[in-house]
Amino acid sequence: MKPYSLLFLTLFSTLSFSNDENKKKNEFLSFEIIKKEEKGLRRDFFINEFLKQDSITQDQAYESLKYIDSMNSKLFTNFAIKYKHDETLAVVQCMNMPTKQLIKSYDDCIKVGLNYYEASKLDSLQLNQLINKTSEEYPLFAKNLKVLSSSIPFTKIITLNRDSFYELYFSLPVEFKENYLNYRLPRKTFFRIYEDKVNFEKYLKENITNRTFDIVNDSLLSIDDTDLNANSSFLLGINAFTFKNKDKAIIFFQNALNKTDEENINKILFWLYKTTNNKAYLKDITFNNKIDIYTILANELLEDKIKFVFKQIKNKEFIKITKKLSLQEQALLYSLIKVNSNFDNKFISKEFTIGLLSQNYKLENIEDFYKNGLSLEKSIFLLNKELLEDININPIIKYLTVENKNNHLKLLKKNFKLNEKLDKNLAFEFITDKKLEEFILNYYFYINNNTKKGKKKIKLSSIFENLK
Repeated sequence: MKPYSLLFLTLFSTLSFSNDENKKKNEFLSFEIIKKEEKGLRRDFFINEFLKQDSITQDQAYESLKYIDSMNSKLFTNFAIKYKHDETLAVVQCMNMPTKQLIKSYDDCIKVGLNYYEASKLDSLQLNQLINKTSEEYPLFAKNLKVLSSSIPFTKIITLNRDSFYELYFSLPVEFKENYLNYRLPRKTFFRIYEDKVNFEKYLKENITNRTFDIVNDSLLSIDDTDLNANSSFLLGINAFTFKNKDKAIIFFQNALNKTDEENINKILFWLYKTTNNKAYLKDITFNNKIDIYTILANELLEDKIKFVFKQIKNKEFIKITKKLSLQEQALLYSLIKVNSNFDNKFISKEFTIGLLSQNYKLENIEDFYKNGLSLEKSIFLLNKELLEDININPIIKYLTVENKNNHLKLLKKNFKLNEKLDKNLAFEFITDKKLEEFILNYYFYINNNTKKGKKKIKLSSIFENLK
């Protein structure tokens, strides 16, 4: 076993709960309580809280393993601290070690603790140190690091095998790919990565939704999409549309239409309309009884008077607490709560965020949350008050800000800054987040369902208009 560094002692003292203040905490959780919970995320969350308690022994920590459904880094860290097994603690040490410390560490620790995202920020001297330490035990890992240490990373990444190419490409920061990998792929590399249709679709999405990849995206106009699925053909259509290549866009969208299922037909018809201005595509959308953003947008463009019925929860507590807020503030809160927790104040996410708005909140009273959940007042209090009140901020931007989707925010700002005339409806295709669609629909219907008689209702298209 290799010796621990001083960092481990710091980590252990920071993460363990041995101080007097924590000893006073109410140790409510026990195996009896945990055993009553069904297998799944909720039980995993309470096992994590159980392991934080001062009284938990090494044997209890080991026993808790058989009740865990899905291990994550938080749970593993708290387990390791209580289990006190040398090798397990060493893994936690490496997982939590700063990059500068990892460079001085040993090969196993580097492989566990260093990701390509952080490695891409290192200089060539630091990368070469890491390559020398890992090349014997982890040659594929070292080979990927050589790509990052190269003066022209593109010339190296195109030589990797298919799996290594995708592993590295999807792990790198967007800025790195924009600066070093925005080139037309050689035919051999293209056909090598094209064989993996699942990852190739992901590759298309990453590039096409980011309009700074102009060279890569231009090369995608010539793809034969015969063997690709409907969504890949659709993405290629969106790419051609943004390049204003209508002929190519129509071909890709028609191919997508021929392959698609009922769930995705509306979005393809909508963009066929956008490409051709043929209102027959909009009329085809209205024949579909499904309510989504495309059926509403089609209805607005056709100036039809179809009344959509969209079921929304009537929550008495929400109505009481938010009655003094503006309609826009109510709509934002309602929609955020609906998509995050469906008004379940005991909600727990896979990242162990909790409550109605799925927030990172340090629980002081486990028993109270276990029995009663996190109150609506507390959830609202944790929100940014200025963000909630500022009516000049687009609701989509507010949603992305509250959800900490910083990459999506950067993407939208970047794309619309590059081309101010870019169709604002593309924002939804760039993000392609089902929760975002649910948020938009709830926001739109909440405002219109609660607008007083005689006052003008909003159009769905207006939510996209002031995106910037």
